[in-house]
Amino acid sequence: MQIDNMKKTFILSGILALLSTIFVVLYLYDIEQKNKAMSEPVKIVVADVKIEQGKIITSSMLKEKFVPKQYVQPKYISSIKDFYVDKNPSFMSIVAFEEGEQITSTKVLPITSDAGISNTIPDNKRAVTLIFDRDEIAGIVAPGSRIDLISIIEYENKDKTLIESSLVIAQNLLVLAVGNNVIGGINDIKQENITVNLPVTMAVSIIEAQQIMLAQEKGIIKIALRPSGDLTVNQIQPIKINDIFKDASKTVLKQSNSDMQTLKEIQKSQKEAIDIINRYSSK
Repeated sequence: MQIDNMKKTFILSGILALLSTIFVVLYLYDIEQKNKAMSEPVKIVVADVKIEQGKIITSSMLKEKFVPKQYVQPKYISSIKDFYVDKNPSFMSIVAFEEGEQITSTKVLPITSDAGISNTIPDNKRAVTLIFDRDEIAGIVAPGSRIDLISIIEYENKDKTLIESSLVIAQNLLVLAVGNNVIGGINDIKQENITVNLPVTMAVSIIEAQQIMLAQEKGIIKIALRPSGDLTVNQIQPIKINDIFKDASKTVLKQSNSDMQTLKEIQKSQKEAIDIINRYSSK
């Protein structure tokens, strides 16, 4: 009986060992297959030269190459032919691409004359439009440009002194449209020159939209054009007029006192004139 139990134990141990070996082999095989799948080459499109933001993409700017699947970015484009419709270039870059950088569908925009603003707004963004003097914008800011917004506002401090200050309220905003010219559309610069003011539409976050709307109501907003490819966002402190002209507040206060003195003298002269008129009219 004891021998039979030993045999059963030996057989059971052998079966468990065999099952363990099978599981290990299957696990290693699964890992090998996954690694093999991830290392399989995938054809992608990359920038053959540096592509500036807002440029129409042509085949001369691109090249196809094979990379391991694990290095392929989401939304990749696999063929240069995908950039053409009826043999015409049909996409533009909405960001700058460095040489060798993968081109993805999230960073390019179809070129259509009737795309409309709503079709050009990036995910999780809103479109906000501000009106600027044409001389500040025309020929400088274009659809696809990146800009910062600076608010200039006047307010009284606790001493009732008038303070003028400027603050960068939004950075690295994508311009969606200038006048009737929309990003991804066929731009007509001549159309910009027939108006005194030009609307500029930009993509902003919902928080930036609130800040811009409030700043627009309380002061003046100016545009600062960014260099191509600069996407940095920095912490920037507000600048007061006193930071530029150290005695500006004193000058404002002095002018204010001088104006008050002049006003008092005018009022005194007016009173004297009225007294003289009343004196002679009573006679």
